[in-house]
Amino acid sequence: MIAAAQLLTTASLADATRPESECASSNEVLIAGDLLPMGYMLPAEIDAVANGGNGDGIVCGKPWNPVVQERMCPAIECPVPVLYQFRENGRTR
Repeated sequence: MIAAAQLLTTASLADATRPESECASSNEVLIAGDLLPMGYMLPAEIDAVANGGNGDGIVCGKPWNPVVQERMCPAIECPVPVLYQFRENGRTR
C-alpha cells in the first residue's frame, strides 16, 4: 500500500508557484525532516541532492481528497495521518 502511495506522490502540478517556496498555491510547504518521525520517508528522498532534489529540506505537498484517502488507506490501517502528493519545491514542471 505504501509503495503505491509513493508512486502516486510524484504527480506534477501546473498551478502557479509561491515565490518564497516555489510551491504551488494549492500545496502546503512541508519540512522533510519534520515529516520523518510521522512516518513520511518519501519527502526526504525527493529533496535529496543525490536523487535530483535541491537539498534545502523543503518539499511541496498537496493533501489527497479525504474520500480518496480513505479508499486508498483506511484510517485504521494507514501508517500516516494524511496522504500527500509530494514534489520537490524547486521543480515547476
